[in-house]
Amino acid sequence: MLRSISTLVLCVVAALGWSASAQAQKLNIFAGSSPVFAPVFVADQQGFFKAEGLDVTVRPFSSGAEATEGFRSGAAEFLVASDVPLLYLLAGGDSVMLAQFSANPDMLLIIGPNGMAGPADMKGKKVGLVTKSSSEYLLFKYLQRAGMTLSDVDRINLAPFDQVPALVRGDVYALSSWKPFDLKISQMAANKFKTASWNGQEGYILFSGILVKNEFLKKNPEAARKVLSALVKTTEQMKRTELKALSADLGRYLKTSASDVEHVIANNKWDMNASPEFLTNMKDIETFLADQKLIAKRVDWTTAYDWSFLKAADAKLAP
Repeated sequence: MLRSISTLVLCVVAALGWSASAQAQKLNIFAGSSPVFAPVFVADQQGFFKAEGLDVTVRPFSSGAEATEGFRSGAAEFLVASDVPLLYLLAGGDSVMLAQFSANPDMLLIIGPNGMAGPADMKGKKVGLVTKSSSEYLLFKYLQRAGMTLSDVDRINLAPFDQVPALVRGDVYALSSWKPFDLKISQMAANKFKTASWNGQEGYILFSGILVKNEFLKKNPEAARKVLSALVKTTEQMKRTELKALSADLGRYLKTSASDVEHVIANNKWDMNASPEFLTNMKDIETFLADQKLIAKRVDWTTAYDWSFLKAADAKLAP
């Protein structure tokens, strides 16, 4: 009888231990709400994180800059954002980039009145944008074409959803913004404004990716490996998914219009390859941020990336 009880106790203890070890690791991933960050949304929606044994909470913010502030405060282990917000953190040295997964040639837009002939028409005028974001870098590239600098215009920092009303009211002359706000402008003020340029036309591809805190990475390398494994599988599936179907799924996830999503990602490339173009692009933007004194110190490129987890997921993706 005693032997039976002892055996039962051991079985219960073993079962409890197995249950605790089998519990999924809880993680928070902050992201902008743009569809260009789709791989993390699809991985959440389709259960790719769960399949890796992770309990991931993905929280989309209205912009990558806002998500960055939340990440910086310590509320999340991982951040998904576009190049400029990521670079602010890489310059700090306490975070490391694990991969890029999205490349978009026409997400960012310069929008002005129909009569605007080019960058020179902006001189001395108010231009709405989110400062310290990729839209500020696009404005820099656009003005550079006419031999101008950011100091030649009056930059007005506007929250994303304040930009369209400000332009339509005439509070600003032009916007450096992003899709799908061009559609909203057309709906509110048909034939009054035009897209004067976009990031690809200015030689700028908008890359987005995922970054993690160094302190967390040192203690939880297996969690990072699983996150990257899930994202690699997700991007491969996304490449095979028809645009309308993908847009419909993302529209449901982000609680927005599927047609707006399709407008944003129509030309997006889902690819986690750490290409020379991506690496050069990041260095060019970092130089811009340093020249504008927007970062206190330069990025240490020898430690800014950790490709080991990407290599573990798919060796051909890493440099």
